[in-house]
Amino acid sequence: MPAPRFVTVLVEANPGCPEECALRFKAEDEPHPVRRVRYDADGDGVRECGVTGWSSEQGGTATPAMAVTIEDSSVGVAVLIWGGDWGLRLAPIDGSTPFGEPYLRIAPDDVLE
Repeated sequence: MPAPRFVTVLVEANPGCPEECALRFKAEDEPHPVRRVRYDADGDGVRECGVTGWSSEQGGTATPAMAVTIEDSSVGVAVLIWGGDWGLRLAPIDGSTPFGEPYLRIAPDDVLE
């Protein structure tokens, strides 16, 4: 039986995510890049968003966002999306203001690209 693999999400407090985050998740498959998701950011309804990782380099630069399937006790499985040391930057495709999140835990069907 292969040894379990884990993903550690470490996000420093920054302008897009004012609270730091340190979490560890058990990966169920191989991480892969992701660029577009459906996400309910603030309870105002689901929006389609471009997603990138966000790094502290040069005061904020894009890095790849990564996705991996994880166990979720409430729904069985979910997809973890994580990025750089400043978390994620989500840009709604409707042109709304981009916003930051430390990470996302979403349903597999909400990963679009």
